[in-house]
Amino acid sequence: MNIRFAALSLLLPFLAVSAASAQAPVLPGQLLYQKNCQRCHGANGKAGLNGAHDLTKSNLNAFGRTYLVTNGMGKMPAFGKTLTPQQVQQVVAYSLTLR
Repeated sequence: MNIRFAALSLLLPFLAVSAASAQAPVLPGQLLYQKNCQRCHGANGKAGLNGAHDLTKSNLNAFGRTYLVTNGMGKMPAFGKTLTPQQVQQVVAYSLTLR
């Protein structure tokens, strides 16, 4: 009985690490989205605060979204001077996952 307990206590740290690593990985662009876009579009893209559009219902493709993120339009600010072109592409790619 003590051997089983000892074996189990040796395995517990590995089980905890496995459970922690089972969380969804952070996608490229997700942290940028959270920092720059989430306050208006929300975590799921549906918030619509400050006139933000629902990203889950947007019919814009990657090209259109890249233009909007880079140049802004209406109440949406331009991020072309804040984000690098690669970061813009990452945010756009992440925004397309919001469905």
